[in-house]
Amino acid sequence: MSTALDEELISLRYYAQQQCSRQWVHLMAAMFAEFEERVDPTEADQFLETLGARMAQSLPLRDCESLEELEDDVNSLLEGIDWGWVRIAESGRFIEIIHGAYPLVPQDDARRSWLVPILEGVYTEWLGSQGGDPSFTARLVGQPRVPGAPFAFHYGRHG
Repeated sequence: MSTALDEELISLRYYAQQQCSRQWVHLMAAMFAEFEERVDPTEADQFLETLGARMAQSLPLRDCESLEELEDDVNSLLEGIDWGWVRIAESGRFIEIIHGAYPLVPQDDARRSWLVPILEGVYTEWLGSQGGDPSFTARLVGQPRVPGAPFAFHYGRHG
């Protein structure tokens, strides 16, 4: 079975087991649409990345001795807030983070997901708190093949 198909099956199982709260979906979609209309896209991404860093600070990780421990701790935190699952592995000069079954909120397809800069901030903060180089950041790599497909982030020095 291919990795992509395996990841999609993991996400489908996750969505089937979690109860998505409908009470916030339309409010969040409207709020982000209005935000994006009023704020420059670069500023919006910076704001959302900072929001993600603050979110990570409010959900601190324990000190992890390995990527496996880190993955387990992140998955535990994400499960607690119904934000999906991750796989974390070394990938050349980066740490690769695959994040699936993240919250889905309807938005304009012309803009990248509002969740991307939030997750970039979350992972930059979390991995930095584990002793990562202060100049390292988490950045999205490519785009998901289909809506809801896992995101891939690289944590390291981007240039």
